[in-house]
Amino acid sequence: MRIHKRAATVLSALVAFSGFALTTAPTAGAATYGCNGSQIGAYAVKTSGGTTFGTAYLYYDSSTGKNCAAAVKNSTGGYGNSTYTSVSIEKCAQTSPASLCTLLNPRVYDDDGDNYLYYAGPVSISAPNNCIHLSAVIWNGNGSFAQFNSGAFHCS
Repeated sequence: MRIHKRAATVLSALVAFSGFALTTAPTAGAATYGCNGSQIGAYAVKTSGGTTFGTAYLYYDSSTGKNCAAAVKNSTGGYGNSTYTSVSIEKCAQTSPASLCTLLNPRVYDDDGDNYLYYAGPVSISAPNNCIHLSAVIWNGNGSFAQFNSGAFHCS
C-alpha cells in the first residue's frame, strides 16, 4: 500500500524539479490507488460550507467481489502537503440501500488514516449480498476539514 504513495511522492518531486507544479489530483484508474476493478463511484469530500477538499473513489472488482476505495486530496484540500486524510469502507447488515448503515457484529471493515501528501487508501472488503458504507475525511492543514459519509449503498 505504501509503495504506491512513495511512487507518487517521487513522481511529484521529479515534476517539481522540472519546473512544473502539481496543484490538483491527477485523474487515474484503480491501479493508481492500489485498487483493482472498475470505478463505480466518485464522491466529493466537502466541508459543511460546501467546499470540496477531494474525492472518495470507489471501485469494484467483479472477478474477486471486492470493493476498494481511496480518498484523494485536491489543491484546496492540501494536495502535496502532509495533512490528515482517511478513508474507510465497511460491510453493512442491509441488503438494500438505506440512509444509515447497520453495522455487523463483528464488524467487517478496512480503514486507513494518517498524514499523507496525496491520498489515503487503498482499503478493500468483500461484501457479497450486502451493502457497504464509505467514509472519507480530509484536513487541509489550515484547521478545516471535509468529509463524505454514505449510507448503506452499492449493494451487491
